[in-house]
Amino acid sequence: MKKTLIFGLLLSTAAVIAQPKMGDRAELEKKKEKIEAIKMAYLTDELEFTVAESQAFWPVYNELQNKEQELREQQRTSLKKLSGDEPSEKEVEKMLYSFADTHIAIEELRKSYLDDFIEVIGAKKTAQLLRAEKEFGRRMMERMTGTDRPRDRGHGPGPNGGRPMR
Repeated sequence: MKKTLIFGLLLSTAAVIAQPKMGDRAELEKKKEKIEAIKMAYLTDELEFTVAESQAFWPVYNELQNKEQELREQQRTSLKKLSGDEPSEKEVEKMLYSFADTHIAIEELRKSYLDDFIEVIGAKKTAQLLRAEKEFGRRMMERMTGTDRPRDRGHGPGPNGGRPMR
């Protein structure tokens, strides 16, 4: 039942997000919050957290997500700088290296949180977390772009017969 509910929420969110109003920042924030709630439910379900694990895990996870978001915002800002005037070859090169450095910083940040996750949920659930995050992201992108894998179509509930998110 939980999985069906999560899947239903995912589908409705994906449909709403597929056509955001670019000028309405509040609306985009609502959609982002909704996706985060669905992600939280999905991860909780996939990792089968106990109450104690959940209470210890989510503050650490949210802290990591906030720090990652700050780094990703830096990447977007540097990309926006290039969208104005015709940038020089040197400016583009500098931006590419900056972008790569930020990407590395994100991965180093995630690595630095591994010990924290292992401490609160154990190594096996930390490995499950990494897989579940990747799967959630893949499924969200597929739902939003309408590029579900053929094997996922026709298996389970949903308007297009898409496979439910376990």
